[in-house]
Amino acid sequence: MSSFVQDWNCNKCKSNNASYEDFQDSEEGYIFECFDCKYMEVYREDVDTGKIIEDYHGYEHDYNKKQKGEINE
Repeated sequence: MSSFVQDWNCNKCKSNNASYEDFQDSEEGYIFECFDCKYMEVYREDVDTGKIIEDYHGYEHDYNKKQKGEINE
């Protein structure tokens, strides 16, 4: 997987405690996460078909729930 992670500023709470990850392998897209207000944006697209797999904007994504221990894998 090819990815690039960088520090970022949150559009919602203006915190600088956020990150942005760009990735490309069998899927391409990005994950934005604010560690303070827990806002997330997750965009995933199938590279071969161009089909959008996920386009999420909000506070209740499964990634947040996993970090808080609400979901066990």
